[in-house]
Amino acid sequence: MAQLLLQQGKVTDALKYFERAAELSRTEGEIVNALSYAEATRTQLEVQEKYPQLASRLQGMGGGMGGGGG
Repeated sequence: MAQLLLQQGKVTDALKYFERAAELSRTEGEIVNALSYAEATRTQLEVQEKYPQLASRLQGMGGGMGGGGG
């Protein structure tokens, strides 16, 4: 669900799902994976806030900021 939200550009909502996934994780690998995605999403939000022109250029290139794969 979090990946879908990222693809839709709903980064803040995606972060909530990644954090919830970490809480529900049963193995160390699942926890690491969920926390890694959550931290990357937090960084993405920070870039969007601090460098909006860069974020829009990255979106235009299809290279991230909610427009990627997964």
